Amino acid sequence: MKKSPKNFSVKIIRGLPYVYSWSYRKKSHRSHTVLPRYHWKYRGRYGTKGLQNFMKQLDVEEQLQLKKEVQIKLNVFQETQKKINILLEQEPFKTRYTEVTKIKNRHTREKMLVELMRELKQEIKNN
Repeated sequence: MKKSPKNFSVKIIRGLPYVYSWSYRKKSHRSHTVLPRYHWKYRGRYGTKGLQNFMKQLDVEEQLQLKKEVQIKLNVFQETQKKINILLEQEPFKTRYTEVTKIKNRHTREKMLVELMRELKQEIKNN
């Protein structure tokens, strides 16, 4: 029986942690154009039954490492959200945010909000 991959990555999407596992494909097992170097597999949102089944296959150390990684990523996400909220209360971003939220066209409004959030994250990153 093939061992399940022990390499995993945590991604925070809209405030929720999702876990993916990956394994390296040898060059002899991939073609030039079709198969990528790494095989990624979605394991589930943190705390769900599918992810618990995956965690049972991991060693105790790897389970602790996964839990720590999730906590670290969630803490970083929450800190950036707090900083974004603080920046949105300050004047240059506050007026832009109110102007963007007044736009009637949903597509344009969401596009402008994404650009504003990108600028806010860049501002946080630079400071």
